[in-house]
Amino acid sequence: MVTAELAMIAPFAVAFAFLLLWIISLGLTQIRITDASREAARMIARGEAVQDAKDVARRHAPAGAKVSVDTDSGTVTVTVTARSRMPLPYFSSVGSQTMEADSVATVESP
Repeated sequence: MVTAELAMIAPFAVAFAFLLLWIISLGLTQIRITDASREAARMIARGEAVQDAKDVARRHAPAGAKVSVDTDSGTVTVTVTARSRMPLPYFSSVGSQTMEADSVATVESP
């Protein structure tokens, strides 16, 4: 009797585990791109080179992330865009999402 119930529940348990893994990977990707955009915005606001800040953001963000910088009237906006993928072989394209994080910093005067 128990075997039949386990056989019925097992596919749902596996699907639930995949759902949890996907949600966790989305959260981790969002944290990484938010940190990357914040660090780059701070660097540019302090007067460091834009290219150096972009390089730092790319190192902090997931592979393949795109970094854009917009300077406008005393503020710097850094946008980091990346795709979140399931960290499992054969499932990397399942549930992939494009995620974006923006950070704004006020340019410091020398």
